[in-house]
Amino acid sequence: MTGIAVVIFRVLADRLIYAQPISLLTLFLDNAPALLYYLALTTGIILSRVKDKIANPVRTSLYFMTFDFIANVLELAFTADFRTNWHSMDVLILGAGVKGLFFLAFMATTELFRQRILREKEREKFQGELLMGATLYAEGYFLKKIMKEIEQATEKSFQLYQESNLESFGNGQQIELLRLAEKIHEIKKDTQRVFSSLKALIEPNDYTRIDLNELMNLVIESQQRYAQIHHKEILWQRSLRSGRCFVDNFLPILVVVNNILANGIDAIQTQGKIAVIWHVKDHGLFLHLGNTGSPISPSDREFIFLPGFTTKYSDSGNASTGIGLTHVHHVLSEVNGTVKITQASGRETWTWFHIHLPLRQECVNLSPA
Repeated sequence: MTGIAVVIFRVLADRLIYAQPISLLTLFLDNAPALLYYLALTTGIILSRVKDKIANPVRTSLYFMTFDFIANVLELAFTADFRTNWHSMDVLILGAGVKGLFFLAFMATTELFRQRILREKEREKFQGELLMGATLYAEGYFLKKIMKEIEQATEKSFQLYQESNLESFGNGQQIELLRLAEKIHEIKKDTQRVFSSLKALIEPNDYTRIDLNELMNLVIESQQRYAQIHHKEILWQRSLRSGRCFVDNFLPILVVVNNILANGIDAIQTQGKIAVIWHVKDHGLFLHLGNTGSPISPSDREFIFLPGFTTKYSDSGNASTGIGLTHVHHVLSEVNGTVKITQASGRETWTWFHIHLPLRQECVNLSPA
């Protein structure tokens, strides 16, 4: 199709250029060798199965240069005024070489973009797995709380059965108390099985160790997309660390940072700033997460970590779940971490969450705070 298009274009161009009219058949015969070039080039590519060798760009480019040279020779051989000389061969070789280099550059650029797209997809997939793991990790605390309450209910129901007697309770009521204790115990066992499965999903796996810089960047990228979805312009400020600090149990950090940043975005109306500052000292991670959203009133500070407490409502008046900061509180309690809330007023009012999380390992080559 390319060859036919080139021949038609040349025939029409020659018909317009020449002062004396020339028959279309003559013009077609004069320009027909151009069609031979594309047929020869395509035949060589098909017969040599160049597509199967695409993994080696240099070899593929050499194949293309060879086919281009042969196709050009065939095209010129059928030209009426063709004269064989070394100069014309040098020109054909030079032309094939230039085309081969352009072909190689095209393939390299295509592969570069393909690899970049694959890396971005892998990064998004990895980021999604991390956030899913953090969500399951946080929900696991509520499941453990449920298990403790079920255990207490089991003991209490069995205690009531033991303390009951036939005088105050009928025989049928005693049996019902015993059955109630058995049912609660079955619920406890089912809950334990669910928790065991959940724990297996969030146990350390292929991505058990991660650099804190990389972890923070992943969370910030995720929250940037969250802000864009809600049509909010956020100016992000972060601390830059030149060193590397790998941690094993990173899920508590992920839960804390992710939930606090999400709450900071929700507190901002349309435009605002969010800061993520952190440093490691004496086996501890110190996080300072700030935002310029709506400040937290002093009367609300003692309640914001309680389950269900929220000051956020949708446009239709529906309240938020109020569970994000509760996750933060439970996670910090589990790992012996602390959180402190402060507010600084000036040109802008900043709400800061100051968090300390103990780490089990030292970080080396980490720039000072």
